[in-house]
Amino acid sequence: MAGVPKLIILSEQLRGQKHELVNDAYSCGRVSERDIHIPDPTVSTHHCDFVKRDGAYVLIDRNSTNGTRVNNIPITEQELQNTDILQVGGIEILYDCDDKSMTTVLKTTTGIKFDGAEVGVSTVTQMDNADPFRKGSKGGKSQMIMIGFVALLVLVVLILLVVLGYIMFFRETGGKPAFLTSLFY
Repeated sequence: MAGVPKLIILSEQLRGQKHELVNDAYSCGRVSERDIHIPDPTVSTHHCDFVKRDGAYVLIDRNSTNGTRVNNIPITEQELQNTDILQVGGIEILYDCDDKSMTTVLKTTTGIKFDGAEVGVSTVTQMDNADPFRKGSKGGKSQMIMIGFVALLVLVVLILLVVLGYIMFFRETGGKPAFLTSLFY
């Protein structure tokens, strides 16, 4: 008899969390109201659903911002097989259904390397739109204005330092520099 299907999170920040699939449907997302709560900014509020059909679970993407993948292939809907590697946003998850007859026949590449791997290095590709709360875009107009303002501020400080240095060190009083006059004379 097959065991209970489960999802095992592989990504470092949540590694080892397990979710047993005993009901017919589960919602998955970033908010705690979801059946499967994954608190990560790359996961959408309602990212995907796991729905049981004909004895197997189907993964359905719910128009998520960063997409859903099975064995590194983007999907909108996919029946899951034992040992499939899911990517929900930037989080990698192993689907383990303990039914050896349902093991994926195709060789899959997960990007996970155990030999000589650095601890803490993610195999998930960069998600340019990972943070749904981010404003503006990289290298935008507001960033250029901020750089210009900082450069102008640095220039003003340098000019003030030069003027102050001139006043203290080079203004002559009776043929001697002002700072020496105030110290020795």
